[in-house]
Amino acid sequence: MSTFETLLELVKSVFDGELDVTNITPESRLIEDIGMQSIGMLYMAVAIEEKFGIKFNNDDFAKIKTVKDIVARIEGEV
Repeated sequence: MSTFETLLELVKSVFDGELDVTNITPESRLIEDIGMQSIGMLYMAVAIEEKFGIKFNNDDFAKIKTVKDIVARIEGEV
């Protein structure tokens, strides 16, 4: 399973089916396209840190705008 696919499964789990992941693409913008709120982004960050063993810092959040940005951070490209 790719990082993107794993991330989508994590989104489904964190949001307990409240978000339709079938329309999420790597280019989907977190706020504008998916509709994530600040608290949702926080829950996602915690889940991603636990799942992938990475740590986010404040600078990361300024750079992350799309799903692709999250994947790049997970894969260590950012």
